[in-house]
Amino acid sequence: MRTAPILVHVLFFLLNFITVCSQQRDIPYVAGLWEITYTYNELVGPLDNLVENPCSGPFPYRYTWRVRIYQDVDTEADPARTTGLVRTCWEEWMDCPSEARVWNIAEGSPEIVRANCIFRAYDEHPLDWSRFPGYREGGYQRKLFPTDKNTDPVPERLWSNFHVAREAPFMFGTFCNQFSWYDEDIDIKVAPPYAGSWRHENETWVFLRDISSCPCFPSCVECEEQIPGTMFKQVKDDGGECLGRYGTKPQDCPYTIKGVGGGPVRYPPETTGRDRDEFGNDQVCFSYCNIHGTQLRGPEELPEILNQEWGDMGRSSQNRDPNK
Repeated sequence: MRTAPILVHVLFFLLNFITVCSQQRDIPYVAGLWEITYTYNELVGPLDNLVENPCSGPFPYRYTWRVRIYQDVDTEADPARTTGLVRTCWEEWMDCPSEARVWNIAEGSPEIVRANCIFRAYDEHPLDWSRFPGYREGGYQRKLFPTDKNTDPVPERLWSNFHVAREAPFMFGTFCNQFSWYDEDIDIKVAPPYAGSWRHENETWVFLRDISSCPCFPSCVECEEQIPGTMFKQVKDDGGECLGRYGTKPQDCPYTIKGVGGGPVRYPPETTGRDRDEFGNDQVCFSYCNIHGTQLRGPEELPEILNQEWGDMGRSSQNRDPNK
């Protein structure tokens, strides 16, 4: 009789399946209206530019935007679950239905980070930035990086110091989103005179529950932990055991966004009045920023977007937080 060995193998498979399933973590639900501040505190020349240093002051400088995040929820799952699909829209200067960026929230394992963070040449369809002056046909096709007077690469300190966890449990975020934008209007933000420049960005967000956002703070400060291998702290990932002693649940502590971004800022002569460098290229300043975001309002305050491309994702009433 081979029934017993077969039954043992079946039970072993089921136990493994249950273990794997029990280790699955819910993707953060972050839909709503956010205020996100970009603090540019690292600028590099490049040093091989003999014409002038194109980086303008004052320094550091900040952009603060109101960003809408729409998030997909799989309502057919039992129970319903958030998915990683989000659409992000900077409401001061984007037409959200047609220009929102499609990003994905995932656990930042080394494999995901490596796959996402290779340089990808890109144009800006469907944003169609080609209607703006200074656009270079083909978009951002060649990776640019700061160099010293010997044309050797200069490492970026901000990016080099931004570490995500390399061992499970990994941090959730959107990693190395690469895009361009035309810095057309500086009236809506406190910023140096970068109007007319083209910004080529590489942007990463991670989502963390900050202990200071919990209603039990500061009494529950012991429920904070350092994420190994990073500079970040968050509410303990212990299933809510510590917070429970203070009558609080992890869901009571809103997510915050921490991140880094930046890249080359290009100055077309026709839009900025700057001369080309000695090689005949547009001048470039490499600018890097820290990113901090706080949620202002929940998804119920987002305007509904009703079109075929968005489907139910633009209907906040169809994409409520499944944890509440």
